[in-house]
Amino acid sequence: DLFSFSEKDSAKTVAHDYQLVESEEEIERLVSQLLHFSHIVFDTETTSTDVYSAELVGVSFCVKAHEAWYLPMPEQKEVCQKRLALLKPLLEDEKRLKIGQNLKYDISMLQQYGVSVNGPLFDTMIAHYLLEPELRHNMDYLAEAYLNYLTIPIEDLIGRGGTQKTMREVPVDKVVEYASEDADITFQLYQKLLPLLKENGVEKLFYDIEMPLVPVLAQMEANGVKIDNVGLQQISDEFGKEIQNIENQIYESAGMQFNIASPRQVGEVLFEKLKIDAKAKKTKTGQYATGEDVLQKLVDKHPIVKQVLDYR
Repeated sequence: DLFSFSEKDSAKTVAHDYQLVESEEEIERLVSQLLHFSHIVFDTETTSTDVYSAELVGVSFCVKAHEAWYLPMPEQKEVCQKRLALLKPLLEDEKRLKIGQNLKYDISMLQQYGVSVNGPLFDTMIAHYLLEPELRHNMDYLAEAYLNYLTIPIEDLIGRGGTQKTMREVPVDKVVEYASEDADITFQLYQKLLPLLKENGVEKLFYDIEMPLVPVLAQMEANGVKIDNVGLQQISDEFGKEIQNIENQIYESAGMQFNIASPRQVGEVLFEKLKIDAKAKKTKTGQYATGEDVLQKLVDKHPIVKQVLDYR
């Protein structure tokens, strides 16, 4: 029936078991429990979306639908690294499948704290990108589209605008629900998207090209690019002098100064003051068209045309 629609599910309507895991003993117990699984979903909570300025706030895990664990991390980096070291058997193992949504971010984040993520990967965001390249790939959209589920909006935790908090300032009981849901929903999306990769004939592309590229890109971003600041400054200075020189030539050719970066003013100088083309066309906004295609045809009519093109 095209006219019937079902209510969307959410954390309020779906039974789930999300647990806070705080002490080192509890973490060790959880790790030994999760080591029995050939796959794990993990997700990081951080203070910002920029991996190189963000701090780790916590990590969540899931291995089956509607169950997840959230492990808050201490603010002090050395203490945090010590606690994260307890997770290395899970994350650094070469055989266990690591599932996540936008894994490159989580891998890069953990790398900042000395933890490598090894072994095979399954990124739900990239899987969906291969299936539906033109659609959105964020978790909120995927949860609604594939699971008929409304996720907890991040704004419910950190607020909006100028009063926005970081995840570090949110009460831990709220973060448990939010972070655990992220891991849980990612696992459910994995279950939905896995068969679709085969059905759509993109399995080979996903496993042989896209997934091996994720850690490579994370490493490239971490390494960065060396820049020759002195060389760039020299080029900048030379271009600056050249632009100044061409600017002066243009003013001389026009017999006046004007804003060369303004297409409207260029049009008025070329076609009203210098009358270079009597048949000059105007755009819908009523100003003269001065795009490159227009000016190239007029190069022989007046030196200023070539000068404006050189300036641009």
